[in-house]
Amino acid sequence: MELFIAIFPLLFWMAIIALVVLFIVKKVKKTRRELEERIASLEERQNPNSE
Repeated sequence: MELFIAIFPLLFWMAIIALVVLFIVKKVKKTRRELEERIASLEERQNPNSE
């Protein structure tokens, strides 16, 4: 029981850090996908006869 009480704060902060990292990764993936879509539409608009 003492071991659990000693390890609990470490696990608590590790969980918070993991949630923050997951949030950042999701945000970056979403932003990157939107940016790639915007680039694709701009490229299509710039050379409409290339395909």
